[in-house]
Amino acid sequence: MKGLSVALLITLIACCGYAQKSPMKFGILPLEDLKMEVYDKDSSAAAVILADYGEAYLEFHSLRFERHVRIKILRKEGLGWADVQIPLFRVSGLEERVTKLKASTFNLENGRLVETSLDGESVFKEKFNTNINLYKFTFPNVKEGSIIEYSYTLVSDFLANFPNWQFQYKIPVRFSEYWAVLPDYLVFQKFMQGYIPPTLFEVKERLGSANYRVYTHHWISKDVPAFKTEPFMTSEHDYVSQINMALSHLSYPRSPLFEIMGSWKKLNDRLLESEGFGRTITGSNFLKAKTKELTDGKVNQMQKLEAIFNYVQQTLEWNGSKDKYPDDDLKKVVEQQKGTAADINIVLASMLEKAGIAVDMVLLSTRDHGFVRPEYPMERQLNYAIALARVEDKTFLLDATEKYLPMGTLPERCLNGQGLVISPTRHGWIDLEPKIKSRTSINSDLVLTDTGELNGTINYTYDGYAAQTVREKYTTKGEADYLKDFLSTRSWDVRSSKIQDIKDVNKSPRQSHELTIRDHTTMAGDVIYINPLLSEQTKENIFKAETREYPVDFGTPSEIKYLARFTVPPGFVVDEMPKPKLAVLPDNAAKFSYATTQVGDVISVVSVLQINKSMFVQDEYPPLREFYNLIVAKHAEQIVLKKK
Repeated sequence: MKGLSVALLITLIACCGYAQKSPMKFGILPLEDLKMEVYDKDSSAAAVILADYGEAYLEFHSLRFERHVRIKILRKEGLGWADVQIPLFRVSGLEERVTKLKASTFNLENGRLVETSLDGESVFKEKFNTNINLYKFTFPNVKEGSIIEYSYTLVSDFLANFPNWQFQYKIPVRFSEYWAVLPDYLVFQKFMQGYIPPTLFEVKERLGSANYRVYTHHWISKDVPAFKTEPFMTSEHDYVSQINMALSHLSYPRSPLFEIMGSWKKLNDRLLESEGFGRTITGSNFLKAKTKELTDGKVNQMQKLEAIFNYVQQTLEWNGSKDKYPDDDLKKVVEQQKGTAADINIVLASMLEKAGIAVDMVLLSTRDHGFVRPEYPMERQLNYAIALARVEDKTFLLDATEKYLPMGTLPERCLNGQGLVISPTRHGWIDLEPKIKSRTSINSDLVLTDTGELNGTINYTYDGYAAQTVREKYTTKGEADYLKDFLSTRSWDVRSSKIQDIKDVNKSPRQSHELTIRDHTTMAGDVIYINPLLSEQTKENIFKAETREYPVDFGTPSEIKYLARFTVPPGFVVDEMPKPKLAVLPDNAAKFSYATTQVGDVISVVSVLQINKSMFVQDEYPPLREFYNLIVAKHAEQIVLKKK
């Protein structure tokens, strides 16, 4: 069971929600809002949520969620708010549904209010993943200055999906109000996240119709600032101001306690026995023949693992959908050679199982989905599935969706804390740490002429996630367009280019260029100034804010190593060179080294930047920011040559 049906659990309830009143009346708009051109509390805002009202309650056998939203569009960058999507949970033939939808665009034209109502043809539904459809609509006649307004009721049979409420968005919110009406026999875990507390929180109590108590939880937030994304963040959903609701258990009078949230172990046991998960892996007998074909003649388990992984990785195409449960018809997925992440990785696991390789599944939350709070065992926190194989006392975390990563390397989207191992013997949490760095090495050998030209070669070598990025761009664009794109931001006169080892994911792709460079030197009489960082120069600090409320999450460790050799032209001598520099953050979390040396007429410049851990918490931000200030300053220094 992937959802909890209200009707199955609550059969004696007539009604426990007394409707509150929205602070807005649909279509009644203050003149000052219609005339608003700039939001007074944030002049940079492209749009502002004028009011956002929600109420969730039980009525008969259904969970009902009423929503009423009003948004002012201020600039063209805010027009995207006219595209609305409402997620609908579905399982076992049941699906949440939207009723009483009302949506209109309001414009002030020649002093007259013009309303354009939503056309039914602009409303449609599309599949997002196995358990979620998206109910979507687009407002008509929206332009700068418009106010868009919509209201609807969501009817749900899934009490465990009691709505959370988000107070903060990427645009400012002038007023936000949420009511959650809960009978006392429904025991919820409620937790607030984010850095902006609500303006008001109160709980009102009354007697229900069947002598149970009803608690009305009421939140209001006013003048909520826009959520500002900062460099190297995971999902904004981890940090926006929001109230989360998690149904823990039912405690109905004179009835035994009915556990809802349960435990991760219970989820594990249920999934192992599920026809749509565990039994799909041990079943799916149509995969036996192909597995045997791939593994015949292989003398050990590692060879079998590699053969099966390579087949699935190169044969099945990922459709971009992040999902934790496979399609109902896995055979169709294999025939069409295309599927979700869960489809592909369940096929992989099933084939490994048939080859006699110990395999389990791991459920996780991708970086854009948010981090997992293990203390709340809620299935909806997880949105993605990978495989875990054990061969020769080694453990391999496997995701076959990416064709440009070697076996055992997870895509960056999966590197998000911990994953939940679904296993009959090894259930528990496993760290999702990167096994490799993103590494780029640049090596150049150039001869400087007395006119300030640099002639020679520059070579790039990529490893880890940097190699994946290069391979993906090269394969998608083709060699000609890849080189055109790579060179478009560089003022180089390239005579020839060569790319090697681009297809074999177990090798490091390389590219080399024979060229002339003129924009990294400046002539001033008898003096030549050389900017020695021909590539990967850190020109500005990526961390501009003096303070930061959120952790810095690089995703993966990284290294950029730059080595350049410059041959000085005859008749010139070094007048000034940058001094060496070494900066190391505590516990070697990051390291920067810079050195220049001269041997004869050759000047060597070496710059190495290493980020050795993925996550920096808020207290580590000031030294990290200063670390990057130092790099910017050092990379800006020049070599000065003077004529004898």
